[in-house]
Amino acid sequence: MAPQVIAGRYRLEERLGAGGMGVVWRATDLELRRTVALKRSLDGDTGQIRREARLGASLHHPHVVAVFDSVADGDDQWLVMEYLPARSLEEVVRADGVLAPERAAALGAQIASALVAMHARDMVHRDITPGNVLLAEDGTAKLADLGISRWAEVTLTGSASVGGTAGYLAPEVANGYAAGPAADVFSLGATLFAAVEGVSPWGSGENGPFGQLRRAAEGKPETPRHAGPLAFALTLMLDRHPANRPTAAEVEGLLSGDPDTQPLPRRRPRSRKLKFAAAGVLGAVVLLVAGLLVFTRNEPTAAKATSDLVGDPRTADPCSLLTVNSLAPYGKVFLEPNLGTFARCDLDTTLPGDGGTIVTSLELTAPEEYPQVPPVRGRLGEIQRPNADPGKCRRYFVLPDLRLVTVSSVRADGEDAPQLCAMSDAVVGDAYARVVGGPIARRAQPFPSASLALVDACSLVDDATLRRVAGPGYPTDRYFANWACSWGEDAESVDLYYDRQWPLATDPPDGQTRVVVGGRTAYVDPHDDDGDVCDVTVVYRTYTPVLPTVKGTPAQRDEVVLVEYTDDAHQGDLDAICATAKSIAAVVAQRLPAS
Repeated sequence: MAPQVIAGRYRLEERLGAGGMGVVWRATDLELRRTVALKRSLDGDTGQIRREARLGASLHHPHVVAVFDSVADGDDQWLVMEYLPARSLEEVVRADGVLAPERAAALGAQIASALVAMHARDMVHRDITPGNVLLAEDGTAKLADLGISRWAEVTLTGSASVGGTAGYLAPEVANGYAAGPAADVFSLGATLFAAVEGVSPWGSGENGPFGQLRRAAEGKPETPRHAGPLAFALTLMLDRHPANRPTAAEVEGLLSGDPDTQPLPRRRPRSRKLKFAAAGVLGAVVLLVAGLLVFTRNEPTAAKATSDLVGDPRTADPCSLLTVNSLAPYGKVFLEPNLGTFARCDLDTTLPGDGGTIVTSLELTAPEEYPQVPPVRGRLGEIQRPNADPGKCRRYFVLPDLRLVTVSSVRADGEDAPQLCAMSDAVVGDAYARVVGGPIARRAQPFPSASLALVDACSLVDDATLRRVAGPGYPTDRYFANWACSWGEDAESVDLYYDRQWPLATDPPDGQTRVVVGGRTAYVDPHDDDGDVCDVTVVYRTYTPVLPTVKGTPAQRDEVVLVEYTDDAHQGDLDAICATAKSIAAVVAQRLPAS
């Protein structure tokens, strides 16, 4: 039987394999007299082959399988690619056994370098698995199958082998959110996990992919047992939260041993246990907006933005960037400026029927320490839409001075809600348009002289205390308007920030112990889940806001200082950790001005 010739040019020589998206052949290019690889979609001409061809044509990288062309042959569409005499990582593990950690790290660094190039072009692979990593005899690793998979397709795979796609999904993707660069980092980590452990971090998949999907959605991977020196990198890459994972560039440095590109230690995110989620927002009387605005979501050009949009951070008014009309189509909206940080303002939206209440917060924040998208000083950045965690959707943009305007939507009771991202998009779009129009407006009412907003948080702990609890040479991090400050490293640190909450005397925090430190009422909260963290909330003053609060909710607020102490050296001994946290809080209480 004569060999088949595709598009009158490519003679099929040998079938190399098939995956969930296509079948691949080794072929001869009769015109250029070279060996190539041809892939045909299993579903006919659905557009996915041409989409992959466009992606591949825009990317030339030594660790990505090169794409040469896309051709039609009858009803079939074929992708013409570089032929690489190689086996997939899946085949190598199946035939030869697991890899040594050092070898896995070397190939991982190569694939990470490919992701760096892809992410710089706003490309996301979405399907990094051992089956899509090709290994040549000389140790070269190349990434195949550029960006053709979608989350909905993973449930169609029946594979329970190490290459089963469901075994390499990031938790946010398994929960239905779009895959971003952080999801690629997770999938690469899962692929390296399989390379040294023999199974994916979501288990073997012997009972089908749905069990792996459930585990992925829960975000609790297996513990690596044979990773050796690779274990640290895997722990970072497989973090449940996308924002905590290193970037692809940091992964490349970490796996290659390059100290200039390795990730710096990430400080534990501050807990920010704000009381609005537990407060009586449900059932409150809200302001009904009679007139609904009709608007589009096209982001305006940033060309007219000035370099300093914030001005004095203590007078910049975050509420000036909000309008209740942004969310009026979703329900009854009330502007809440009296909860959370001083740089925050909320829109509380009561959904129709039993839909609950959505809290959409806008906050002005300090520059990100580890931005996923490198900002450009002096230029207003575009709106960023990172992966949403279940139950929360975040949007943000970077101001010319590198500070951020961040918008987050959550349901007040903590449950999931399908409207979250649409509501965040509506609010951040309007905020962006206002910023383009000029500097952020000043507060109509300045902070009273008795407010914590006028106190530098970094002045509330003395050097002797910090050397004792955070170690000599402790670093200091200042945040927006000096309303928060951090000292030390991850293993031993002090975090201090201001907050506004419901009156704690009438609404004590669940599970917390009321004490007196430095002559002030405080509440101690040991973190049982972490075992190395203790919070102490010091009440500074109780006040009545100038603007009225929602009817049916407390008329007053507490300004508080939250002190969070982390001590890995005494992990599990929360009594000792909380004793130190209380001693720090006592210093803070004594250094506070009279309220």
